[in-house]
Amino acid sequence: MRLNNGNLKRDRDLFWLLTKKETTLQYKRTILGIFWSLLNPLLLALVFYIAFIVVLRIEKKDFPLFLLSALFPWTWFSSSVGASTVALTANRTLIKKFPFPKHFLLAAGISSQGIHFLFSLPILFIMVHYYGKAASGIWLLGIPVLLMIQYVLTLGVALAVSVISVYFVDFQFIVAFGLNLFFWVTPIIYQLDTIPENYRVFSLYCNPLSPLMCSWRELFLFNTIRWVWVAEAFLASLVILFLGLLIFRRLNRRLDEVL
Repeated sequence: MRLNNGNLKRDRDLFWLLTKKETTLQYKRTILGIFWSLLNPLLLALVFYIAFIVVLRIEKKDFPLFLLSALFPWTWFSSSVGASTVALTANRTLIKKFPFPKHFLLAAGISSQGIHFLFSLPILFIMVHYYGKAASGIWLLGIPVLLMIQYVLTLGVALAVSVISVYFVDFQFIVAFGLNLFFWVTPIIYQLDTIPENYRVFSLYCNPLSPLMCSWRELFLFNTIRWVWVAEAFLASLVILFLGLLIFRRLNRRLDEVL
């Protein structure tokens, strides 16, 4: 039993160290530090605000809040998946020298990006009050539930993407294209209701990111949780995690040789 407890403590400490490394190393010697992670979605939101509100003159009072309520979660997902394409190759020396669960590198990267996402919550909280809305106690339930679902979904995707990218280097470019594609087919800069009804079902049931991003927006804008959407996202995340683990375990056998 002591051995198991020792291994558990070692793995926990290792995971914490990897997460800390991913969080701090990226912004070492920068002036703004971790706040740089917030600038990308904020500047992107500014671009869309100018395009839709200033140029196209779309009348939507709370458009910045509407946009950021889905853009911040999307940034967590896309940044994590994008980083996973090089997570194993960038740490090949560490992998070859020290035996440890390789998926810790991916989980640590997702956790690091998740910390960045948590830093965005105060911004959303301030914007909610600025637009005359109010955060309610439902946030205390909805945020942890959606955090867990998005973490599981992202980990499943990252597991598959990371190991495939080791064998096929070109795959990272396919992933970048796929992220751009999913950004536009997921209701992030537009409402789900604007999708033609014939394609709306496809968006909800064939794109696991749609019910997840829509759930984040419903929570922040309307203080509601659509449990049907949450259940769809949860089931999809479990399936994706299972497939990701399956691919990772299968290709992991010769990973040390390929690296």
